[in-house]
Amino acid sequence: MNLSDIDTIAAFSTPPGESGLAVFRISGPKSGTICDQLFRPHGAARLRPSLMEGYTMAPGIWAGIDEVVLACFKAPLSYTGEDVYEVSCHGGQAVRQAILDSAIAAGARPAGPGEFSRRAFINGKMDLSSAEAVMDLISAQAERQAEVAFRQLRGGISRTVRRRVDQLYGVLAYLETLLDWDEEEERSQDRAALILEIDEAVAELHHLSDTFVSGRVIREGLAVVIAGSPNVGKSSLLNALSGRDRAIVSPIPGTTRDTVEVDLTLDGYLVHLTDTAGLAHESRDPIEREGIARAENALQEADLVLWVLSPPLPEAAVLSAEAARIDRLLERGRPLLLILGKDDLRPALPQEKDPAVYAAGRFPGTPVLAWSEMQEEDLAKLRHVLTTFIEEGQLEPGQKPKTKPDSHVGEGESHEILTHARHKGAIDRAINLVEKAGEDLKRGLSFDLSAISLKEALTELSAITGDDVSETLIEEIFGRFCIGK
Repeated sequence: MNLSDIDTIAAFSTPPGESGLAVFRISGPKSGTICDQLFRPHGAARLRPSLMEGYTMAPGIWAGIDEVVLACFKAPLSYTGEDVYEVSCHGGQAVRQAILDSAIAAGARPAGPGEFSRRAFINGKMDLSSAEAVMDLISAQAERQAEVAFRQLRGGISRTVRRRVDQLYGVLAYLETLLDWDEEEERSQDRAALILEIDEAVAELHHLSDTFVSGRVIREGLAVVIAGSPNVGKSSLLNALSGRDRAIVSPIPGTTRDTVEVDLTLDGYLVHLTDTAGLAHESRDPIEREGIARAENALQEADLVLWVLSPPLPEAAVLSAEAARIDRLLERGRPLLLILGKDDLRPALPQEKDPAVYAAGRFPGTPVLAWSEMQEEDLAKLRHVLTTFIEEGQLEPGQKPKTKPDSHVGEGESHEILTHARHKGAIDRAINLVEKAGEDLKRGLSFDLSAISLKEALTELSAITGDDVSETLIEEIFGRFCIGK
């Protein structure tokens, strides 16, 4: 696209509200001309902004509105690939609005959501997966979120996908060469070599697809729901994990009537922790019933359930209803860890009232963890269990900490993980198509059938990087961005 065919856009890159400073950005072919009209530099050297060299800064006055600093980033070395100017001004609302109005009056247009990043994509400054990582980096709340987003911003996923694209293009070129041969010239070793190459590509794509399980949790945060009967210590558990008294703790059953949500960072990972109203009992109180309904809804959305069993065990009817709920969660494949709460009270209990004995007999094979807020080491064990679950997707209470996956992976290495459902879907569709191409080869079918499947697979993979993508998808992705980015 010719830069002269694009209009000039302007927007604040800092969010609304009062602040010490704010950053205003202008990009496009008229950005220098607009800055020439509105910016007056201090000092004797009155260099026009359009004549400033790239990556230069100058203090001055913007249209008589405010004292500012103007930064110049010349094409093609700017964020968008166009001439970009950034104005650092005071962050009051009146100043911000006046600066925006002055730029629009001089010929700029207000930028839409993600329009600066979209221009960066159009001008080849970043591919589509890197552009998506921009918003991930902006919204990151925990260290691991930021690390993964930054790797993707630097092209980690793109390089991984393009290695498979290059491999499949090589297979496709080989196939099309064989299609030019006469049928009697076909050699068995050619078909075997193609099958071997396709099997390798499928294995690598499966490996990449499998990373989405942990990748999604890293990007979105681990949703942990604490559930159980009333007065078993759920709120105490939430307070201990969060490190503050977020939920009211009381010996009175039914104290927690609504879900209580806390976000916390655990070993660099974001965790969404939800305390729920007591379950496994009927209530005529409409408020308490609503709390139970919300607890049930939270369980449907949980990545992991911490079900608390504390001594003494409740009466048989309540215990049976509680067990039925746990059974349903396990049958649906919901990861669940039984927390044996108030563990310091267990030694004085008869076996029939001991949650550990009950759990071993009623839920054999379900992971359990002893817990007491009186024992600090129990909190360390639980934190380790949660970290292990994020990193490996497994619940292993009592195991020694394993080596944390290296988040500082060098360029060219294949330790990337998928964090977007869009990428996961494209990879899985490509796997199905490549597997079909391999099966057709193994069955001795015509090479052109495999070639068709491979071309469709390449289209799916190219949609991840944006090498082959529809305008509709581009609009959808950049429409999610904030204004000014």
